[in-house]
Amino acid sequence: MSDDPTVPTDRNGLDFRQVQAIFDRLGVANFGAALPEGRIHWTDQAGGVVAHARCQAILSWAATNQSLMWAEAIAGFKDAGVPCLPKPDERDDYEADIDEDTAQELAGQCAQLTGAQFLYAAPTGGGGKLFLAVRDFRPGGLEPDPEEEARRVEAARGWAEGKLTRLAEALADEARTGEVAGLLRAFAGEARQQAHYVVQGTALGGRLGGLATQAEAWAAALPQQREVVAYQLGVAAKGLGVGEA
Repeated sequence: MSDDPTVPTDRNGLDFRQVQAIFDRLGVANFGAALPEGRIHWTDQAGGVVAHARCQAILSWAATNQSLMWAEAIAGFKDAGVPCLPKPDERDDYEADIDEDTAQELAGQCAQLTGAQFLYAAPTGGGGKLFLAVRDFRPGGLEPDPEEEARRVEAARGWAEGKLTRLAEALADEARTGEVAGLLRAFAGEARQQAHYVVQGTALGGRLGGLATQAEAWAAALPQQREVVAYQLGVAAKGLGVGEA
């Protein structure tokens, strides 16, 4: 390993204790990510960027129901072009009854096999984690790319508009009401991930966070209010269709 712990180069990777020591030295208080660009950065208490790196998503772990979804199977990540590590052939896209230690171990194995410098567990709310393989870690700031941010916002907007439109159309078939309720709950989780990691800090990010909450309410209202939910989904989709500044 390098004598300077702010530039970890150990080919065997760093464990969480070593990473935390680096973060403590840099004064890390928070993080931000532009996942479609494969970038992550860390900030201090004042909001200044103190380190940045490249990253690839591995898996998302939900604390609420002790389950994981491999990142390459998350529809929102696919649509936004988020770089993801491939899941092991023997694993399913979605796995239930997985505790956090097991999820971390699985993610760590993938990170190690691909030569990542370290594994980072990004909090996703509600105790959940998005595990990322980190490479090319460097202290210091990173200049923003306005054109790339605009592309990222447009991709996320198109993804949400398309999802909501298809869900509204599906509710025209009463037999699909139960299926749509499940898809709405899945949309809520994906929208929160988009808000946190794809369009964080933008107007669309706040809107997707609100839609995630609304999607859960829509799911709870089915099947009794099927026609109302279908109408509201259509309105929400059209609202997204006007674009975001």
